Amino acid sequence: MIAALINHLWQSTLICGGAWLITLTLRANSAALRHAIWLIASLKFLVPFSLLFFMGSYVGLPAARIADNQGPALGDALQSATVWVAPGALRATETGAGSATLTALLAIWLGGALFVGVRWLLAWRVAESIAKAARPAPGALLDTRVTDADIGPAVARVFHPVVLLPAALLARLSSTQMSAVLAHEHEHIARRDNLKAYVHRLVETLFWFHPAVWWIGRQMLEERERACDEAVLGNGHDRTDYAGGILEVCRHCRTRAPVFAAAASGDLTRRVRYILGSGRPASLSPLKAISLIGAAAVIAAAPLFAGAAYGAARRHDLLTSNLRTLGSADIYLELAPAGMDSPREIVAARNEVVIRNSTLRDMVALAYGVRSWEVIGGGEWMDSPRYVVRAVAQTPVSEPQELDPNALRGAITKLLASRFDLQVHVNNRCQSPCGRLALTASDPPR
Repeated sequence: MIAALINHLWQSTLICGGAWLITLTLRANSAALRHAIWLIASLKFLVPFSLLFFMGSYVGLPAARIADNQGPALGDALQSATVWVAPGALRATETGAGSATLTALLAIWLGGALFVGVRWLLAWRVAESIAKAARPAPGALLDTRVTDADIGPAVARVFHPVVLLPAALLARLSSTQMSAVLAHEHEHIARRDNLKAYVHRLVETLFWFHPAVWWIGRQMLEERERACDEAVLGNGHDRTDYAGGILEVCRHCRTRAPVFAAAASGDLTRRVRYILGSGRPASLSPLKAISLIGAAAVIAAAPLFAGAAYGAARRHDLLTSNLRTLGSADIYLELAPAGMDSPREIVAARNEVVIRNSTLRDMVALAYGVRSWEVIGGGEWMDSPRYVVRAVAQTPVSEPQELDPNALRGAITKLLASRFDLQVHVNNRCQSPCGRLALTASDPPR
């Protein structure tokens, strides 16, 4: 568990460093784009590569055919068999001094997470109480509220957000300044900045011990406010009036709002310099756009593909190993108890694999990698009676909890020839070992 966490942390830190390098190359472009990159770096902490790797390994790649002299070639059809694991097949997890260390680390993490989470929850409750007590602003949009709280203009709530405007500012800002300040807040609503901030707050709560998480939060704050400033200026608001409105807000509303999107947030010196400057964000060049899309695709697809390749190779190795193990196993056959009509199941243990409630047609299907209904011919003796087959291996079965039913094909093929004397034809060719009775025979096997 600790090893998996360490892997996740260094991978997330690496993505954070990559995000920083990318934002450096995008200094002249829009802040909204840089904010999106930092948001992706934040979300990486919630999505470990190991999860993508596991998803890829679960899906896997098409398995290579098994070339083995212990059984017939696998068909293209999927084998449908339910595999169960016997209680004694898995080893118990060892406990000792390591568990005490893990418990202590877990307690420390939980204490820090509770501290950060409770602090965030209290701030949210204060913001919600201010929003509920606010009253509609005269002559403004319906989502604008006036509050008597000593805060700066800000946006509260994720769903049905409202702009909180302190009453003390109503007489201090000119109409053009007020319009620019409100435009800034409405940009926060349009960009869903509170939702993005809440997501990062979750990351900060879970990974409060990682300095990169808090650094990402500061970068997101700066780029978020810069993005709103760019949008306000892009919509035609006067630079001087806008900068003057922000400075007036800072002069008369010194208490920071207990919400996440506020007009006076971020590095005010840098913001005012940008607002009063004459620069505009450059459009994204096709080369940069293609590079960003390619990097995102590689980051997302690489662990999925690696997991798929690893899963396919691992399943291939397990199947090959278990083919050899079960191919030399001792096979025992007996009739299933009367009245058993449940579907066939395979129970795997460390040194034994049991096939329960299997018909002869099921065995042929299992041996040749096809569905039972694809085995044609024979009479009622192919579907009744039902049998219990036990394969007792001389060496342990590899990973019995992940046993591929196709690993039994060699053992079942030998059973079909030695005990049932069946002659099985695939594409008009008798398979080896080849018995004397054809599947089209009407008489039961001897």
